[in-house]
Amino acid sequence: MSTGYVFWDVDETDWDAVYVEYMPKFQALDAKHEAGQDVTLAELETLYKGVVGGLKDHHFYFMVKNLFPSPNDTVSDFYIEPGQLEVQRRDYYIETRAEEQTKLDSFLISIEQHYDVAAHESAFVDIPELEGSVIYHYCLFTLPDGRKIPYLWQSMAALTPILKAPGTDAANLLDHWLTAIAETPREQLAGVILDNRANSGGYQDDLDYLVGSYIDEKTEVFKTRYKEGPGRLEHSAWTPYYIFPQSQYHRDITAENIPYVILCDINSESMGETEQMIMKDVLPTSYIIGERTFGATGPLQPVAYINLTYGGPFGNIATIHHDVYTSTFEASFDGHVLEGVGCVPDQEVLRKNYNGDFKPQIAAAIEYIKNKH
Repeated sequence: MSTGYVFWDVDETDWDAVYVEYMPKFQALDAKHEAGQDVTLAELETLYKGVVGGLKDHHFYFMVKNLFPSPNDTVSDFYIEPGQLEVQRRDYYIETRAEEQTKLDSFLISIEQHYDVAAHESAFVDIPELEGSVIYHYCLFTLPDGRKIPYLWQSMAALTPILKAPGTDAANLLDHWLTAIAETPREQLAGVILDNRANSGGYQDDLDYLVGSYIDEKTEVFKTRYKEGPGRLEHSAWTPYYIFPQSQYHRDITAENIPYVILCDINSESMGETEQMIMKDVLPTSYIIGERTFGATGPLQPVAYINLTYGGPFGNIATIHHDVYTSTFEASFDGHVLEGVGCVPDQEVLRKNYNGDFKPQIAAAIEYIKNKH
């Protein structure tokens, strides 16, 4: 961690003071074990929470195995997520991401009970590379004056692999949403909604569709850097990341002044939150509604390429009894590193104020679009 952690420039943790405080505590556990006394998993977990519990990286998790478990412990390993610990302290926190995604999916299945919807499709697809499944809901909201709002909810950011393999239900659904944005006549198109609530992240290349389709020239959208040496502040130079104009689904939504609303919440994570940061910066008609997001903004390098930098995941729970998952890159958005902070919405609508109901955030998005004309 001292060598490879990429956020020491913005992390408030005093790593040397942590060592001074906690090394004696670990030595005391060793002495306890050597004296024939049990060391419980709870004791070990308490120490490790003190060591890593305040780290800035919201992608970070730490798993460790107790090599000398107490007979009273039913398991021998545990993991700690500092980001989740921080999020749970926020005054608008409700529940865990997995539970919220299930609730949001259930709500969207019944969307036609709540709104006038001209079309509604759902799709479920496994993405092996992401080690998970993606759920999509596309619908075409109809306003009282007959104008339409193409809406998409994505549980993960995975447009790229799905659209590159056309013919599936998910690819058709995404094509319908993107085509509705690109081809609906201006007088019939009120605006667009992208719902990133409970989105756990995914592919950076999705920006080609979400941004590239609506720009006319090469555009820098953020910068990244990595650890190129063992010192805590031995970073590489900042490298810009560019998005290029895409011909497919192209439309100049800025010139046509088409409002583009992105919904986000406390469980929007990784690409599920950085998408709206970038869209807000690049597309002037973008508007963000919801809650300040999770704060996991540092990109991750594929495991096969980890050795190209000093940073990124390390360890192996099966062979060396610990496993650390941490960001490979530090990201800067318009000069700001927002790790642990996340995306702050233009209009705050907290579900906690509505007993956890998802509808007020959608209602606020529709109302914003209606009032733009």
